Amino acid sequence: MDRLEVQPPDPRALEVAQAAFAGLQRGAASGEWGDFVDLLADDVRIMIPVPSTEPGAPEGVLRGRATAEAMFGSHHEEQVRGARLEGHRIAANGPLVVVEARVEGNLGGEDVANHFVFVFEVRGGLIASMYEYAAWTAKSAESGWGDPAFAREAFDAPVLPGPVPA
Repeated sequence: MDRLEVQPPDPRALEVAQAAFAGLQRGAASGEWGDFVDLLADDVRIMIPVPSTEPGAPEGVLRGRATAEAMFGSHHEEQVRGARLEGHRIAANGPLVVVEARVEGNLGGEDVANHFVFVFEVRGGLIASMYEYAAWTAKSAESGWGDPAFAREAFDAPVLPGPVPA
């Protein structure tokens, strides 16, 4: 490839990515990840920013639906409580769908707000890969980044529906 190629968005990929994002919303809010995991291909590749200080933190790219299910199922209740994930901007190129999002909730007893970018690659009606990029906010009273209000002001209103109650 000697130049970038842009394809029209694949409507089915948009549907699947929106459903996957809704599953992530539900999981972040409740710890119930089944809706998300059900959309993963058996050989899915997932890259997520898990700090190396986390006990048993995965390294590199997670491979396989079973690995993803185990990781998501073990990293909620003790860490995240009632997180709200909002989709604010979307871009698509063929089967690749990008959702820029904001999350706000309680992480390890501290109220936090961060920005995330989720990149979904859809094949055969399932998520073939997902990459998550996080813009971790500094937790400094002087910077203003630790204040969830700052993260709220970074975007306009969400473009994707809010989390569906469990």
